[in-house]
Amino acid sequence: MFIISAVTTDDRAVDDFAGAVVGMTIMLNVFIVGPVSGASMNPARSIGPAVVMHVYKGLWIYIVGPIIGAIAGALAYNFLRSTDKSPSEETTGAT
Repeated sequence: MFIISAVTTDDRAVDDFAGAVVGMTIMLNVFIVGPVSGASMNPARSIGPAVVMHVYKGLWIYIVGPIIGAIAGALAYNFLRSTDKSPSEETTGAT
């Protein structure tokens, strides 16, 4: 969510590379984070088989995690973006 907020809402980001940046973030998750944690990036990929097999241990993390992560990523980006302005820009409202 942090990356998506950065490339889609920030005027300084180059629009032509938004898809490439999001794709590179997904590639980073697949190649590095996936093998380390063994988790899937798609919650439905974990929830579906767990429901079919009636194995609910640890399933809550696939429901709560994406929601908390999206909120945390959006808040972190908004915080960093709001602190990026100089004090004179904040008082005058200039962008």
